[in-house]
Amino acid sequence: MASSSESTKGIPVLSKGEYQPARPTDLRGPCPVVNALANHGYISRNGRNVSSVDINRAMVELGLSNTVRTTLTYAAYLEHQDDPQTGFWVFMRSPFAYLFRQFGLRNPHQHTASGVASLNIDQLSRHGAVEHDVSLSRRDFSQGDNTTPQKDLIADLISASADGKVTTAADLARLRLRRLEQQKRDNPELQYGAGQHQTACGESALILTVFGAGFGHYDVPVSYVEALFAEERLPVLEGWRRRRWWKLGLLELTWQAQAVKRLVGKID
Repeated sequence: MASSSESTKGIPVLSKGEYQPARPTDLRGPCPVVNALANHGYISRNGRNVSSVDINRAMVELGLSNTVRTTLTYAAYLEHQDDPQTGFWVFMRSPFAYLFRQFGLRNPHQHTASGVASLNIDQLSRHGAVEHDVSLSRRDFSQGDNTTPQKDLIADLISASADGKVTTAADLARLRLRRLEQQKRDNPELQYGAGQHQTACGESALILTVFGAGFGHYDVPVSYVEALFAEERLPVLEGWRRRRWWKLGLLELTWQAQAVKRLVGKID
């Protein structure tokens, strides 16, 4: 539902699921999928004060299982720590939080008015948490803007398909290697090690498993890739439908991430 303030200011009232590109005052981050959820109104269209409950519920629209949704939400909504504590007793207080603390994005005590943990979408740009160098659609942090989609990189992504019809795991793996070599030349402050690479392969796996045809059939039509990255729009008009009977689980997602990683091969 649109807020009453939007209605009285002459802003069109949009139903949930209806697409509208971000307005100049809306906040967006480096993840095209999260941005698309906002552009469709599944989370706050202005990108502000998105609660952990809201994002978890919105990810249902991607066909993700409760386990995947809860894992992603829990990790992202941990408080960000520049210098986190270490040690056995810190681990024992909250083992899960200890293991996922590097992904925390929230500022200390950042909540909605009702006390639920919240984030602004642009906080996904926190470098070294979820965001990493060698994005397929953004520049690196040290290059000055790790949030704005870059038309040249998106054009390279769309054209990465070997047959021009579908984007495969092999296509994304080849593009990942090309982007890594490019950033080694262009960014002397490049930060891309094993952890960042695992996250990047997981992101590719998420695209393949969410927007592919289903379990074991992960080729994604190029038109879907273009809608998602160039317009930050779920490719419903192109024919995509979320999974309903076989939700994307953690094991399937992890398996596909490892498959992408094997295709990329060794990185220096």
